[in-house]
Amino acid sequence: MKLRLDPWAAEYQTAFQAETLLGPGPEGTDLAVEVEPADWRPIDPQRPAGPEEILFLDGSRRVEMRVLHEDDSGRITFGALGSFGVGAVLCKGGMARCLPLTIDRICALGARDPESPDPGQPNLTMDPVGTYHLGSLHYRVVNAAGHDPDAVVHQLQAEMLGAERRLASKLVTEYRDALVISDGPRPLLSKESNLLGYIKTIHEVRVPSEQLDVVRQLERGQRSPLYLIRSSAPQQRLFEWFVRLRDPKPWYYSLAGVVRLQAFAGADPAARLEVAKAVADWSCLELPRYATRQHQDLRAPQQLLPVRALEAELRRRMGSVELVRRRITAYLARQGTQA
Repeated sequence: MKLRLDPWAAEYQTAFQAETLLGPGPEGTDLAVEVEPADWRPIDPQRPAGPEEILFLDGSRRVEMRVLHEDDSGRITFGALGSFGVGAVLCKGGMARCLPLTIDRICALGARDPESPDPGQPNLTMDPVGTYHLGSLHYRVVNAAGHDPDAVVHQLQAEMLGAERRLASKLVTEYRDALVISDGPRPLLSKESNLLGYIKTIHEVRVPSEQLDVVRQLERGQRSPLYLIRSSAPQQRLFEWFVRLRDPKPWYYSLAGVVRLQAFAGADPAARLEVAKAVADWSCLELPRYATRQHQDLRAPQQLLPVRALEAELRRRMGSVELVRRRITAYLARQGTQA
């Protein structure tokens, strides 16, 4: 048995989770965008002129309490109270600063029977009472798409992703000369070339095994050739490439320290290819500088330092989860005694 370690801590799932490789197809991958498939080799960057400003965008969410809604007929609807935050870190000239953050709180309720009336639940505002002096906690009530307990968590995730998309659209407009790197798949709402997706957990690989072997050979600061993700919808056509952030230790698995990036291709990928190649070369030179080490983050090196700091600030702004849960319990206890 040839066992190799994943550098991520056991508290997280492995950074590589793809069970199958997805090859070319009508809605699959075009490998011959930059070079022919047979000519795939690790690529060294050519030192293009990069942007002076970089923005790292991310969101963080948490489920604070599970709840159940019971109507007068005894029907039970699953729910969850949770918070999320989205924001960005602006890096320029060796300095970094956090842009204004958005914090929101959601009460997600499972979908009801279409034949049942809408419960018409108002938003929840938990004012401080007694010894609690944390200000008001305001939860927006939203309806989830499904009935099962996981649907309300998925709704919380969807609300956060929607906020990330809105922020990405705002940033690419306000910072036209900057590069915006969204942690996770690239938001599809913008056609701008300066918006990238940064995927540190690889759930699927859209290249065959021969090309994946090339990715395994990458050294720090090298990238794979670009390939195109086909789609019948032009706004969903993306360039993708792999970058090695740090050389793996001999006892780590072969794809340790590899991330996947996405850039917009659109209806005419050939017209955007040179820009995408320049951005891909830039990513090889710059992103390894922001990679974390084991003592800095449990998901090193894929977790970038600005994103790590942003997530910590978002969690701080959402408040202590222990105190928030006490506030929720106290609020529901008062409602129960008043019923």
